[in-house]
Amino acid sequence: MEEILNKILDRLDSIDKRFDSVDVRFDSMENRLINLENGQQLLQLEQSALKKGQQSLLSEQSEMRKEVAFYYGSLMKKLDETKSELPSEIKHVSNIQKQHQDVLEY
Repeated sequence: MEEILNKILDRLDSIDKRFDSVDVRFDSMENRLINLENGQQLLQLEQSALKKGQQSLLSEQSEMRKEVAFYYGSLMKKLDETKSELPSEIKHVSNIQKQHQDVLEY
């Protein structure tokens, strides 16, 4: 009888050890899940920061495009003014050159 009780106790100890092993595995899995959740939250925060940075870059790019368009328009306007003034300047230089030529002939 005592031998049977010892076998039963041994089996119960074995079962307890197995349950302890299973508990350790579950704890390990739970820790892994917690680490995964923390990693996921970190990724979400980083993604949010990237989106904010992207929005900032987009607004800066938009502002830069407006400035470039303004300066390009100003440059084209100045070029048109120079184009329209150039023929009269050439004509004026030509007249002065002709006057100098006339003076030299006298």
